[in-house]
Amino acid sequence: MSRVEWPVRLMLLVSATVFCTASLAADDTPSPKPFGHLSWASDDGAKSLDFGGSIRLNHRYEDWKTSSNDPARLLFDIARFEVKGKWDQFYLDGGYTFQDRNRRSIEHALVGYKFQDGDDLQLGIVYKPFGIYPYPENGWTFHIPYFLGYADSAAPGLKYSHPLGDWNLQAAFFPRMIPADRRYTPEVGTYSDLKDNALASLHGQDNEKRNQLDLRLARSWGSDGWKNESGVSLAGSQVYNGTTDRNGTYWAAAAHTTLSKGPWSAQLMGIRYQYNLQNPEGVSDASVLMGANAASPAYLVAAKGDVGLLNIGYTVDTPQLGKVKSVKFYNDYSVLHKDQAQWNSSQMDTLGVKLMAGPIITWLDLTWGKNANPYGGAENGTGWTSTTSSGSNEWYFRTNVNIGYYF
Repeated sequence: MSRVEWPVRLMLLVSATVFCTASLAADDTPSPKPFGHLSWASDDGAKSLDFGGSIRLNHRYEDWKTSSNDPARLLFDIARFEVKGKWDQFYLDGGYTFQDRNRRSIEHALVGYKFQDGDDLQLGIVYKPFGIYPYPENGWTFHIPYFLGYADSAAPGLKYSHPLGDWNLQAAFFPRMIPADRRYTPEVGTYSDLKDNALASLHGQDNEKRNQLDLRLARSWGSDGWKNESGVSLAGSQVYNGTTDRNGTYWAAAAHTTLSKGPWSAQLMGIRYQYNLQNPEGVSDASVLMGANAASPAYLVAAKGDVGLLNIGYTVDTPQLGKVKSVKFYNDYSVLHKDQAQWNSSQMDTLGVKLMAGPIITWLDLTWGKNANPYGGAENGTGWTSTTSSGSNEWYFRTNVNIGYYF
């Protein structure tokens, strides 16, 4: 597809997306539970059990030479199944995902207890309390924090939440991470754990996190229609190297703010992270291997860097569009500055729109990436690190339409 031709096709795609979303949505008869959702609740509401999920497809075009999505094609995204339940003050929450190429993931799986004073304890595979979570973006497209392990990230452990008026303090401990073949989001991993989708040249990578502690303190604030949150987060762990049998260290710190008033919303976050590795001789300490079965192939990232994020959203109620009840316009931007002076920064920007039509949710994302591994193919393989590939320091473009049925 030529660069002149794709804008015309894109306009047709937008029109078709709006039409299909409205056509697929449920009729105007109110229906609190979409088809496929199963639920039970006691008469007093103290006990309940819900089964739901989603099925999603992508229509994707990628504007680089080695892409298999040029011309655009329809792709299976995920089938997610979720269960939620409560029994008085106890509750459970879990999500399991089926992906393409026979990949499966545990998104989260926990049991919890809500104390009378508002405290909350969770045990199982729980979300890490760090920064804006679980989703520091408006669009369907994951941004740089995700690829570094700072979005939608969960691990086996326990988490305790304690409200303090407008403040909320969360603390969590994770002795290990989810194995690579069952985790949905990227995390530091060994070559042996990631070898099914890692280059053989990465065989010297033998690091894994152990005994991670996360702390998050946030305050809700605002007046005159403002609904905001500001907070700080800390994370730290051992980084065990199986080859040297020595422990390095990892730490990260973040400050974030989310703002909302009327149709407008914004997310701002800054992250500083650092891996101090104990690699064997011949393996660089300047980068570390990351991966998950949802992010193929595995990849190296800079061991030390700073991440910035700025997302803006604007939501419009659309009764004139019939079954499409609201439309959200957004722009998500993220950047990674690496400590290595000769390694150029990585950037991503997504301009998009989200359509809400009953159980049908549609995202149309136009994404540009520079020195970001998912954009540019093999010729941009060093995007998160040294930016010395043949396609480094170039901007690459992708369109993605995600249509999901949520039940």
